[in-house]
Amino acid sequence: MAETIAIFGATGGSGSEILAEALAQGYLVRIMVRTPSKLPEEIKCHPNLTLLEGDIASLDTVRETVGGAKYVINAVGGPVGKPRDFPTGTFAAFLRDLVGVLRETPSIQVYLHQAGCLSVHPDGTMPLAMRIADRVLGRMILGIGPNNDEHSVEMRYLESVRGDVPFKIICTRPGGLKKGAGGTELVASEVPTGLALGMVDFKDLAVFTVKALKDESLYGKYPYVVKA
Repeated sequence: MAETIAIFGATGGSGSEILAEALAQGYLVRIMVRTPSKLPEEIKCHPNLTLLEGDIASLDTVRETVGGAKYVINAVGGPVGKPRDFPTGTFAAFLRDLVGVLRETPSIQVYLHQAGCLSVHPDGTMPLAMRIADRVLGRMILGIGPNNDEHSVEMRYLESVRGDVPFKIICTRPGGLKKGAGGTELVASEVPTGLALGMVDFKDLAVFTVKALKDESLYGKYPYVVKA
């Protein structure tokens, strides 16, 4: 029998490719989206897809989305700290709500959370090169400091509950992402290599992410995602 993955953020850059990859691999997929029209028709009509309409404040819909799923992937994202987008704390609050729902859902075995390479490990460590990149590239040039801070808050929360939930947790930290044809292998790394900030294709990240769900060596870890 096909296994079920629930995906949040399935219309975003990485989430949409994770959705397509999971369906291509034969999984049953359940998603909750705010705007179904953002999905391609061939995806919306896929026989293995269950589509629910709602947002991250719709906890009843969140519960329905994860019902019966074995795996959950959270790829929710967007500009943080801008009132017209997502106020600071929005995604961290959703994570806490989501974990509460997952605690009540006995079918869940693995939760995969997507953060970023410029977020601080829950133990407070961050390589010097990444700290410099965060300050210069992340905050001064790209203006994504609030996103990086939010990811760090989320990771500390995941670490605080990791030993107290009935499912395994993986938190990935990919670098820069872009649209592309894919075809490059990505691997998990405990330390950032020289390629940690290198641009990788959404498609390649999707392949890595779906595969990571069953990689027991990643359970309880916060790996960087880099080119092999």
